[in-house]
Amino acid sequence: SSGKGLVLVVDDEPDVRELMKRVLERAGYGVLTASDGAEGVESFHRHRDRIALVVADLTMPKLNGRQAADRMRTLNPAVPVLLTTGFSDADAEPTFRGAEPNPAAGFLPKPFRGADLVQAVGRLIAAAASVTS
Repeated sequence: SSGKGLVLVVDDEPDVRELMKRVLERAGYGVLTASDGAEGVESFHRHRDRIALVVADLTMPKLNGRQAADRMRTLNPAVPVLLTTGFSDADAEPTFRGAEPNPAAGFLPKPFRGADLVQAVGRLIAAAASVTS
């Protein structure tokens, strides 16, 4: 990776997970993947010092994206999280934003283009960097 940081992608759909991994790697990020929220939290636990951002699907078995993000934030409160969802629940975004004082939180509805993903990830990592510096 070109030093842009390590991204943890948590999604229970293998095709989506692979696609996000490829897109982010092409953009210069290192990528770890997990197939459900619990696995994501476990992976985050192991690599939390290196993970620059988490992309998590909102609807997954074991732990959903929001629950997983909450647990990851107990390990590193500053980690930026980008939630994605295939459900067109227009209310998910404001609820998440409203309940979330962390500026390093984003929301990306599926389906999204690779460019949208890369842009959102870059924006959140930059926002997180400006908060911590």
